[in-house]
Amino acid sequence: MIKQFLAILLLFISPIIGFSQADEDSYVYGDTPETKPDSEKSGKFDWDRVTVGGGLGATFGDLTYFEIAPAVGYYITDNILAGVGGTYIYYSDNVYKYKTNIYGGTIFTEYLFKDLPILAHAETNLMNYFSRNRQARINAVGVFLGGGLKQQLGDGRSYLSILVLWDINETQDSFYPNPIIRGGISIGL
Repeated sequence: MIKQFLAILLLFISPIIGFSQADEDSYVYGDTPETKPDSEKSGKFDWDRVTVGGGLGATFGDLTYFEIAPAVGYYITDNILAGVGGTYIYYSDNVYKYKTNIYGGTIFTEYLFKDLPILAHAETNLMNYFSRNRQARINAVGVFLGGGLKQQLGDGRSYLSILVLWDINETQDSFYPNPIIRGGISIGL
C-alpha cells in the first residue's frame, strides 16, 4: 500500500520538479514576456509574499483534545509556499486516565497548482509528549506527504485547505495515526 502511494505521489511530484527547473530565459515564439515583481528580480525579502495561518481543533467528552497550530509561510515562487509552524495540544482520555501536554514544531512546503483547486503538501514535524508505553516524555518525528483541496479567499495568496496526509515514517511512537486529515487557513499579508 505504501509503495503504491509513493509511486502515485512521485507521478504528481515529478512534473513539479521538471517545471521548477525550466530555464527562466526560455522563450517560445508567440509568448508574451512575463514581468516579475521587483522583489523577485532583486531577490529581496517581500512582505507581500508572507502568509500567516494554521489550524485549530477541539473535541470534548471522555476524550478531550484541544489543538492550536500557528504557521508562517513565504512564497518562494508564485506556486511554491514554504514555512514553519508550531503546535500545542492538550490531550485527556478519561477512560484510560491519561493526560498530556503535547508540543512541537514543523517545517512544510506546498505546491499550489495554478488554476486548479488542489495542492501538494510535504512536511516534517517533531512532537514531544508523554508516552504511556514508555512512561517518559519522548520525541516523535513524522514525515508527512499528501495533498488536498484549496479554496481561494480574495487575492491569490489566501486560501482555506483540507489535506489528506500519510506519515511515511510511522512507528509505534508516532503521535498521528495514518491517514492524517487536516484543515487549515493561509492568509497573505
